[in-house]
Amino acid sequence: MTRFSAVPLPTWPIGGVTPEVLADEIGAWIGSPPFVELVGAFDGKVPDSELADQLAHLEDFSVVWDARGGGERFAARYSEYDEHTVTLVQDAAVALGLSDRDHPPAPAYDHVLVLGGGRVTGRARARYAAELLAGGVSAGSVVGLGSLRVLPPATSAADPGAEAEQTEGDAMFNAMHEAFPPDGPVDERSGVTAEGNDWWVRSYSSAGRPVHVLAAPPSLAGQRANTADTLLGWAELIDRPSSRNSLLMVTTDLYVPFQHTDAIRILGLGLRCGVETVGFSTRTFPHWPNGPAKTGELLQETRSAIYSLHRLLTAAQRIDV
Repeated sequence: MTRFSAVPLPTWPIGGVTPEVLADEIGAWIGSPPFVELVGAFDGKVPDSELADQLAHLEDFSVVWDARGGGERFAARYSEYDEHTVTLVQDAAVALGLSDRDHPPAPAYDHVLVLGGGRVTGRARARYAAELLAGGVSAGSVVGLGSLRVLPPATSAADPGAEAEQTEGDAMFNAMHEAFPPDGPVDERSGVTAEGNDWWVRSYSSAGRPVHVLAAPPSLAGQRANTADTLLGWAELIDRPSSRNSLLMVTTDLYVPFQHTDAIRILGLGLRCGVETVGFSTRTFPHWPNGPAKTGELLQETRSAIYSLHRLLTAAQRIDV
């Protein structure tokens, strides 16, 4: 239970919404009681100004929650907090969509996209997607998204049998192969982008449903593909959605706000496909061995959400809808 009422994330149905509606929803999220109280607990304030200026100010302020310093999440150094702050952050996380957003609102989607991560994360997300489909949610296709980032060697019993030079794409293929067993052979195709970046797609059928796994190319040379790159890679290399299609993204609970917002910006704005996002609960999902999200992680991903909302607002204002 939380003492705050739930605050909706920006909505993006099939066909989309107007920039004005999107701006109102973004403003409602950063102006909501849980967000305002959370910012105030760290001696900040949501300024009384234009929405874009509010978001820019909050980006600067949120450095107080930054434990990454531009590095990978696995290398973040999270602070310890007092009991009052821990409770506030947990309550705000539930209200703001970083927790307990684990069931799709619709019974059917054209495409289910399982977002990439490390071996343990990818396995949990794939299993959660499989449970959703086994529990009554229907989907036209299922896609596991990854990159060619080389993962560090396994270091725990929760990550057994991993290869020392396994990529994120390989880990996602193993996870999807386990959660959605093939009916027959796996087909693979690969290529190189005009910028010289490699990619591959592995495809097969599972229970009569098409399953694809993508190791996406990065948009910037010398960097790994991020969430945005994998979404673009799916649309360009596997199945470009239309304004009649609905997408369900499956991730981890604390990443729902920023990844949902990114998907609206990357796919929804231009292609007008519907976008929904759910995440398995780090507190209760039995296939997640690492336990509840830390207070510092929730704050870090609230910072990520602010950045994503600002980028979405900017992109929406540039598009003639």
